[in-house]
Amino acid sequence: MANFEIVYRDGPKAPVMREDAKGHSEALLRRDFESRGCTVLAILPKNENGLKARLRQLLLGRLSFSVRFGVSTGELALLCEVLKALYSSGVPMLQSLQIIIDETPNPWMRKRIAIVLECLRDGADIYTAMSDPRCRRAFPVLMRETIRTGEVNGRLELSLERLAETYQRASETRRETISALLYPAVAFMVFAVVCTVITLLVPAALEDAVGIEQIGKLKPRLPTVIRVLFFLRDSPAYLAMPPVFIGGIAFLWTLGKRHRSTRTALTRVERRVPVIGAILYQFSLVRFLDLLAANNETGIQLAESLNLIRGTVQDALIENSLVRIRERILTAGASLAEAMNADEEHDTYPGLVRQMVRAGEESGQLTKMLLPIAEYYGGQAKASLKRMLDLLTPIMIVLLGAVIGPVLLGVYKTMYLLQELSAFGLQN
Repeated sequence: MANFEIVYRDGPKAPVMREDAKGHSEALLRRDFESRGCTVLAILPKNENGLKARLRQLLLGRLSFSVRFGVSTGELALLCEVLKALYSSGVPMLQSLQIIIDETPNPWMRKRIAIVLECLRDGADIYTAMSDPRCRRAFPVLMRETIRTGEVNGRLELSLERLAETYQRASETRRETISALLYPAVAFMVFAVVCTVITLLVPAALEDAVGIEQIGKLKPRLPTVIRVLFFLRDSPAYLAMPPVFIGGIAFLWTLGKRHRSTRTALTRVERRVPVIGAILYQFSLVRFLDLLAANNETGIQLAESLNLIRGTVQDALIENSLVRIRERILTAGASLAEAMNADEEHDTYPGLVRQMVRAGEESGQLTKMLLPIAEYYGGQAKASLKRMLDLLTPIMIVLLGAVIGPVLLGVYKTMYLLQELSAFGLQN
């Protein structure tokens, strides 16, 4: 059972109360408190301290030692969800932020929320407080602009709810992707370790069995794979070349994605990679549709919404298309569907997306049209990712066989060669 802290009220005008509780899940605790006539404002996981708690976390695989200098999408989703629950229950914003500060496990984020609370006490609104230079990194532009729009049109609760849903879906996608890539990463590491062990042990075992001088004389007649193992053993720098090369390519790729001059070219290269390119594009398309639907529902103007999405979608080709679409909307007064159809030559958006946007604008229900296709492409991306990862198991088995098989054959051939030479007395 986990430890939680329940923030609740006994009645509509009763003061906010906090109580520690143990339970198997948040849903069961919420049901228990609501059955007693309480209004649950938030259910916050309670951090465990002490040696006993640390040992329990270690046994359960939950112990972590990390220094945090940022905020994750999951933490942003939790912040928006708790803030929405407290705000909708009538808890003053200052008190709500104080509750969040007390229960936020991330010290870096806790300091930024404290800055927001300080600005609110000085009379600033939430948007201005979150835009303070000291805490701007903690709150993305999309979050600040959505909250600003919610404050202006009096729909702050809806804005917080949509932000929580958006960041929660992004966090789930990231978590699923990392979990899916965990097995291939471990398999690749095992493959690298096996290759290294074979390279170090097989030549040493042959030298111990036959003798270093005899092996030196027989090297020109040994099988090719055994000679390669001796070469790699004697030149260990070549063993480090593959991981250094892969790490260097990954570093340069990440660096190139940060610069506008190279992002578009690298994105085009990504799109051409079989399977992986389509998966990355579908995830970016889902992010675009999800954010557009959320911004439309919260009342953000279309041109401003496209500008916000452009800095969040993480796809250079979609970002470039959003710049062109926004320019057509502002200069020619075109609708979103007309601007997307005019941009059809760049083949950025599937025909289904353009048709659904047009139908949504004509019916005045753009959000309801965007969410189903976002779920559709999200499901397609996850299914493709799962199929790709399912294929990695036989691929890794084939690679291991391709390495171990020739080595075993080479060892057998070497032993046969040694027996043959021994039989004819040619060893010397």
